[in-house]
Amino acid sequence: MEKSTEASGQITATQTETTNVHGDRIQVVTTTQYEQQTFSSKSEWRNRALASQNIALRLQHTYVTNDDVKDDLPTLVMAKNLLKSFVQAADLRTPITAYLYGQTPPDNKRVVEIKALVVVPQKASQRSIELPNELPKHEVLDDLRLVGVVKTEVQEANALTPENAIFFGNMMAQHDELDGQAAFITIAFTPGSLSLSAYCLSPKGFEWARKADPNNPTGYNPATMSDRAQLLLTDRILGSTFAPVGGIWNYTIGLGAQFTQTMPYSVTLAGAPLSFWSAEHRPNHFASFIASAENDEIAADLDNNFA
Repeated sequence: MEKSTEASGQITATQTETTNVHGDRIQVVTTTQYEQQTFSSKSEWRNRALASQNIALRLQHTYVTNDDVKDDLPTLVMAKNLLKSFVQAADLRTPITAYLYGQTPPDNKRVVEIKALVVVPQKASQRSIELPNELPKHEVLDDLRLVGVVKTEVQEANALTPENAIFFGNMMAQHDELDGQAAFITIAFTPGSLSLSAYCLSPKGFEWARKADPNNPTGYNPATMSDRAQLLLTDRILGSTFAPVGGIWNYTIGLGAQFTQTMPYSVTLAGAPLSFWSAEHRPNHFASFIASAENDEIAADLDNNFA
């Protein structure tokens, strides 16, 4: 017992030697565990921001799942430029969504051409997305009808997930423009590629989605509550991309306090929406960058006085 008490009373010192940017050697001696722990950020937002710059490369390998499609549902034809503008603004881990507008050609009632993609203000987490209550309004959209929703996914699923079924079902209940033929398109980030699928909720799935608990979605059966629709990508038609006036649409990173579901907004034509990690979406990060840069300049001026 005396030996164990003596061993527990001993202190282990750890000496660490580092070199700073000026070439000075710094020796630090630590004696407690908390002094020897290394801090690491769980958000890792810098790595995610850099990784999002390579999303455009995945467009070279795009796969569309058209297995076991239901013949009664219309065939969706989506312009490739809409897919490109939407994917380039996305993030690999946090989902984003947008409304899809299109029309049916007069010579073929079984085809729906998606000609407009509208990115609205949104606040998202890895499990859910919040959107404003009002639908976007624009004079170009008056000639089109709301035909569905598109959403990015972290992983590919073989069927419509219960979380997406609840999200889409509540949206259909809120907006009468989304009928039983409306489609929910998922874009999954598979390794080095993109995987697209289109789904429609069945009447049974719509009733389940309205009553289901998002935190505990039990009783969901994708075989009877959702149907797969045929999706085609084409470059023969060009679509129009819309974004909020001012460009800011992502309230997830640093603007969450400004987002409300009753907030007013207006949309305008845009070549491409702002990136998920653009400076406008995270002003607090860039304010800290500017402050640190100013401090570095002051320190450099003081050091250069003796040069």
